Amino acid sequence: MFKQSLAKTALVFMAGLMMVGTASAKEMKIGLVDVQEIVAKLPQTTSIQNSLKTEFEGRIAEVQKLEKDIAFNQEKLKRDGATMNDQQKKTLQAEMEKQMRSYEQLARPLDEDYRKRQGEERNKLMGLVKTAIDSIAKKDNYDLILNAQAGVFVKPEYDISEAVIAQVSKAK
Repeated sequence: MFKQSLAKTALVFMAGLMMVGTASAKEMKIGLVDVQEIVAKLPQTTSIQNSLKTEFEGRIAEVQKLEKDIAFNQEKLKRDGATMNDQQKKTLQAEMEKQMRSYEQLARPLDEDYRKRQGEERNKLMGLVKTAIDSIAKKDNYDLILNAQAGVFVKPEYDISEAVIAQVSKAK
């Protein structure tokens, strides 16, 4: 009998707690941002691309010239190989090998340096985007901001991407 009474009391107590929790629950304000869209639309993105192009244009031109020279020599060997003597073939092949080594010595570090600088600039930009999202969330009292890819369906009024673009566009 005592066990039944205790069980009923515990059940009533749990039901009361659930009702209190439901009654005190508040509506959450949720926003979404499309970070990829934001980065693509920012004027800083174009500026970064142009500065990287300028920074690396000399090295890129050098690698592209080597690519053209290698392709030219490969085509020459293919086209004229049957009429070349052994010495001419060996000389051309040695030149192509030298060009390939130079290409590898230039292209790999260029690619690594370019990716590193691109990552550095992207991290700076993402810092600005994060700061803007935090600022808008605080100013407009959002409880939660999600990346747009997290939502299957989103009403346009919950998307704060344009506000983030506007704020980050003003930043230097």
